[in-house]
Amino acid sequence: MRNRAAKVRRAAVPPEVLDVVDQSLSLSDAVVRELAGTGLQFDAYKVKLDEQTALWSYLFEEMPLPCVETDASGIIFNANRAAATMLNTSVKHLGARLLMHFAEDRDRFGQLLRGLPSDGSRHRSALVIRPRERAPVHVEATVIPRTPGDTSSWLWFFMPPDQPPAGSRRHDKSHGNSQQTSPPLAS
Repeated sequence: MRNRAAKVRRAAVPPEVLDVVDQSLSLSDAVVRELAGTGLQFDAYKVKLDEQTALWSYLFEEMPLPCVETDASGIIFNANRAAATMLNTSVKHLGARLLMHFAEDRDRFGQLLRGLPSDGSRHRSALVIRPRERAPVHVEATVIPRTPGDTSSWLWFFMPPDQPPAGSRRHDKSHGNSQQTSPPLAS
């Protein structure tokens, strides 16, 4: 750009035009300097984002609790190994399948699924899951949005029915403390 400006200066150009060209060049230089610094910040943020994504993936895979991620219609697009073990299949085989196919009572499961997008809050329900080629398993399913406020993706956590709800506290009765639990979640 500077070469073009030099050629414009050599030509018979009014001084007002030269001023506009100089101002434009100065502004362009400032923008280039600013963007160069932003590129470095962008790279640092991208590295941090990649680290957080890798950490989420690691925690999701290693979680001992069966967890399945579905879209709002119940199609599985992510599952951890514990869920694959519970359903007696592979993680790869679960991809793009309807979670409803593993429900013993599909009508009840359908009601739970239809109720999810209405409010975007946590839901809890007793379900009977039928793993592939195994006896049915009674579970408590806790379903939460993958991202708060976004009802397009849901995380399904499956626990044995006798396990206390997440966030509850149990105290040993032998120490004089009574058992405390959080209030039941709406389903």
